[in-house]
Amino acid sequence: MHVDINQLAGNFSRIKFEIVDVVKVKVPPGKKCLGVFTPPVSGLIFPLAGQARMFFDGVPYEMEPGKIFHGAPNSALDKEVVGNSGWNYMVIHYRVDDSAKAEFPQAFSHYRIDSGYSPRINDLLQRLYNVCITPGNLPALQAQSLFFSILDESLTCAGSRSRQSERTRELVEQAVEYMKSHYMEPLTVGKLAGQYGLTRKQFAYLFQKHTGMAPLEYLIEHRVRRARELLCTTACSIAEVSAGVGYTDPYYFSKLFKQRTGFCPTKLRGYFGLRSAL
Repeated sequence: MHVDINQLAGNFSRIKFEIVDVVKVKVPPGKKCLGVFTPPVSGLIFPLAGQARMFFDGVPYEMEPGKIFHGAPNSALDKEVVGNSGWNYMVIHYRVDDSAKAEFPQAFSHYRIDSGYSPRINDLLQRLYNVCITPGNLPALQAQSLFFSILDESLTCAGSRSRQSERTRELVEQAVEYMKSHYMEPLTVGKLAGQYGLTRKQFAYLFQKHTGMAPLEYLIEHRVRRARELLCTTACSIAEVSAGVGYTDPYYFSKLFKQRTGFCPTKLRGYFGLRSAL
């Protein structure tokens, strides 16, 4: 489920809820727990260390620090620790009256909040845990205040990351369009990065994060795809096709083309009845 940060903040601020408890859990490596259900209350899960995989009603979530997860009441739950380390996390269980389900659907759903790692969130969680195991009215009041502080920090961080992610996505889309328009030029990662005020390392990381491919890999794939079109639809020589997609050496181009497609350029042209020339 996609969650609107502003709407979630608004619902928590105006709809009555009750903190049930705060639980600190340490799970050993390799531990699995299958075919169980979440409690009859809602829960915010804060991974602190290690990794795990949880399935809420069959939907998988990779649990790791820097991400917050919301579990719905009475949901089917499978979970397992991933890797050789134990998994540590905290859960804030809270209750919202069933009558508020239409107004506060997020309290009855499962979703992820990408807050990023925040030492302040961890500090507030520990303080909330200590307060919740202390009896009395004053600790109960402090618990409400700390809970809102945790929400404030978590949602503020998530909103900031979301805006940054959108800016990065737009930058990468611009870079992709530039590569499609200038693939015949001698492009380098350094040149592309410089256009957007980034280092080579920064640009390569962001590009791969959003496209799943390294910048040069994307450029090569696009050049080869364009070369295939030219070879199959025009009478241009191999040298002209090579130069037209950014390679000054037709022999290097032919070798690269065969590596990528399984065909040498002249053989591919033969299938279309076109003459091959260098």
